[in-house]
Amino acid sequence: MESRRMRIVPVDVLRDLVQRLLAAAGCGPEAAATAGEVFVAADLRGTGVQGLDHLPTMIRGLRNGKINPDGVPRVVTESEGAALVDGGSGPGQVAAIYAADLAVRKARRAGSCAVGVVNSSDIFMIGYYAERIARAGLVGIVVTNAPPLVHPHGGTERILGTNPIAIGIPTAGDHPLVFDMATSALSASRVRQAAYYGEALPPGVAVGPDGRPTQDAALAAEGAIGPLGGHKGFGLGLCIGLLSGPLVGAAVGKALGGWLGNDPAGSKGHFLIAVDPAAFGDPEVFRAAVSAHLREVTESRKAPDVAEIRIPGERAFAEEPRRRRDGVPIDEVVWARIAKLAADLDVPMPA
Repeated sequence: MESRRMRIVPVDVLRDLVQRLLAAAGCGPEAAATAGEVFVAADLRGTGVQGLDHLPTMIRGLRNGKINPDGVPRVVTESEGAALVDGGSGPGQVAAIYAADLAVRKARRAGSCAVGVVNSSDIFMIGYYAERIARAGLVGIVVTNAPPLVHPHGGTERILGTNPIAIGIPTAGDHPLVFDMATSALSASRVRQAAYYGEALPPGVAVGPDGRPTQDAALAAEGAIGPLGGHKGFGLGLCIGLLSGPLVGAAVGKALGGWLGNDPAGSKGHFLIAVDPAAFGDPEVFRAAVSAHLREVTESRKAPDVAEIRIPGERAFAEEPRRRRDGVPIDEVVWARIAKLAADLDVPMPA
């Protein structure tokens, strides 16, 4: 098993590289900047599986025509507390930011707003959009569907997506609470990175193509990932798939199977909710109560050998300023993959 090696890349160099690669794949300057910022944000927060390492996924969609680099989101239908956005088959990050901002504006008038996005592509780190809503002072809930990679509880066939959920809650401090998780035992990106190095997966989280349990990441990629927490993760992932699929007019399950390949595939969908605390009382009182409870949690009695209890998003927010100052650690295997992609796109790599 190869040990992981990292290189340090200045954030401005990383951002420039990502934008140049997206531009070479067909994105205009605005779309490249928007999508690129989400990838860079993931690496800045220490969520590298959603950062530069995931960029080839979007590049592949741009090159095979599944993503329209010129696609522009637009409102299809709208009511006081809801809206449906057509993503124009464009970069998912552009559509998701558009939908998040729309949800915030409408929720400030109606108290809450649900926005569905259809005819879209992957939006990658969904916590980015929940955080965006929370930094506007509202509670944000974001869910999205994904191609079938997860078997149902009691099954072995890939039917569900990793179908993540993110929740952002404003606080009285500098940062909101941001919770972002896949409903599968492991994200597809964790399996992908384990395969780079031949690392064994934890027991009981995946099956191979023969339906038997495996700790081999390469076999898991051909088989299926298990749901998080058995029947609980299965139920949550199932519901998220339906909310971000059929509810908004998008596909779910096997209909998304060819989304990244050359086969026909159904439309990816997303579902965002914004809730204005002012609809229920004083927003400052709410934020103070949130922060008070978070302190109560972190100051509670710790288990043996546990130094601290951390709130979701806390580690990522602490990591970002360090990486902006000292540079962003990028896995050497990831860097080599990107260098190969850059050569294929005739994009010079940083010196």
